[in-house]
Amino acid sequence: MRKCVYLLLTLLAVYTAGNAQVTSVNLGYCDGDVSRTVHSEFCSSEKNVWVSGAIWVPASDVNVCAGNELKVIRAGLAQKISIDTMCVWVREKLDGNNLAEGGIPKADIQKGWNEITLNTPLALDGNNTTGLYIGYSYHQTSVNQGLSVFLEPTPHALYLKLGEEEWVDRSDEGLLCVEGMVYGDHLPALNLRLASIETPEYYILDKGKMRILGIVKNLGVQTVTGFDVEARIDGIDEVYTAHLDTVVDYQGIKMFDFEISPAITQVGMGRVTVTISKLNEGDDLNMEDNVASDVFETVEHDYSRMVLLEEFTTEKCSNCPRVAGFVHDILDNDAYKDAVVAVCHHAGYDTDFLTVPCDNSYLWYYNEGGSTYAPALMLDRATRSGATPVFLPNTLDQLKAMVEERLVKPALVSVKVGAEVNEETNKVKVTVNGNRAKENITVNPARITVFLVENNISPRSQAGATSDFIHQHVTRKVNSDWGEVIEWNGNDYNYECTFDLRADYVRENLQLVAMIFDYDVNDPSKNEVANAGTLFYTDFTSTGISAVQAETSTPTIYDLYGRIVTNPTKGIYIVNGQKVVVK
Repeated sequence: MRKCVYLLLTLLAVYTAGNAQVTSVNLGYCDGDVSRTVHSEFCSSEKNVWVSGAIWVPASDVNVCAGNELKVIRAGLAQKISIDTMCVWVREKLDGNNLAEGGIPKADIQKGWNEITLNTPLALDGNNTTGLYIGYSYHQTSVNQGLSVFLEPTPHALYLKLGEEEWVDRSDEGLLCVEGMVYGDHLPALNLRLASIETPEYYILDKGKMRILGIVKNLGVQTVTGFDVEARIDGIDEVYTAHLDTVVDYQGIKMFDFEISPAITQVGMGRVTVTISKLNEGDDLNMEDNVASDVFETVEHDYSRMVLLEEFTTEKCSNCPRVAGFVHDILDNDAYKDAVVAVCHHAGYDTDFLTVPCDNSYLWYYNEGGSTYAPALMLDRATRSGATPVFLPNTLDQLKAMVEERLVKPALVSVKVGAEVNEETNKVKVTVNGNRAKENITVNPARITVFLVENNISPRSQAGATSDFIHQHVTRKVNSDWGEVIEWNGNDYNYECTFDLRADYVRENLQLVAMIFDYDVNDPSKNEVANAGTLFYTDFTSTGISAVQAETSTPTIYDLYGRIVTNPTKGIYIVNGQKVVVK
């Protein structure tokens, strides 16, 4: 996925004989990329109107190009249908006069990048105080969705004027694919930009460490071999410093990280600001783009995390055994012992004899019940991109990396599962209790779901499976498809539910899985699991064993619905946990 940063001054290069020769630098947000995906929300549905879009480049980025000329503007189009005129321009105000302009005829307009030479180059003297608006306009004869936009909110990156409407700043929705190309003999030499930094969402007081990740881009002609960084936290006088030796060639992007032990003593929201203070090679030409910040929340402590892995699978899916193998490899890995738990939903590619109603309910997570498939997985119901938490891992290593990513995320609620079986009534009473590290662990009221799952179930006709394939982690029952809202007692909770145990369930193969999660009824991408817990049947407790039943040598016989049968006729029954056929 393309990484968006605050304001990129991208260097375009021509490579000859193994050496790089810089021919121009670009002023823009889109890092040289153009979007060909139409977005109707940024376009006009009217006929015979002008549509305009622009970005704003701050004065510091303009002035670093002093001594050169802005000669060309590249303007992106996602669609060229019904466009009969297209022009580009540079202004100090959105509704001001053009400082420079250019255009192309209808025959030259194309989808993607359109490189348009300015009629007169704009000289950059280094004295700009207002910044520059770089934009383009086109006339549409009919409905058109031409503006090229990436859906990546970026400050000052998307100003729109649709028809007779006023200019509107919609930078909180995306960035426009337009950039100015600067040519000359004085292209900037040392100009390292701190594109972005990222801190953990939560800083845990009792751990005392904060890891800061950053991205730098070399916007200068000269290679940078290292730099100093300074980190400051609002309200704390201490400055945390680090030196990073890393080679960043021109046009290169590098990630870096360093760790600090901040003197934070109270819970609540905080902000860290990082500055690139010095380059190994000398002074940076533009210190204004060397600063970035991020917010975090401080909590006193967190809890052990258990990652919930949900698998969509059916017997009709020939590729499902392969992905089931990934899941089993994860669970069998000692590195993830007591850290990952799995639940299987037999849906997504038709259904089979193991499908229960909730399995079909969860097809909603496929982009609100859109096109479904199997095999598929959800990892803590968290989304990586798009509107769905459902994905298909390509390799075991990819899945391991995703699990590792989840395991380092702090868990702000604990999940302890208990169970008590009543042997007389064939019911299991489930208790789940724990604590939370702060009040709002989810956006919406936190919910709890409890699954009763069964392992080691023989297949009937699993497609694509070898002879030793066995169904694992099969959903048998659930307390509620969409969970129940947790009732808190301060920061503690205690939840109870009861499941009937059917006679065909093999007791020693049973397992309970509980999860606490966020639930947004309108958005599948906002249902992230806060934490999970599990308990195997070997750790259930038992009560209610009848002394009379215990003393008798006559076994109790059940039908497949779990009802006691005194005079069995022809059919299949469960005796001592085993299937028996009466002929």
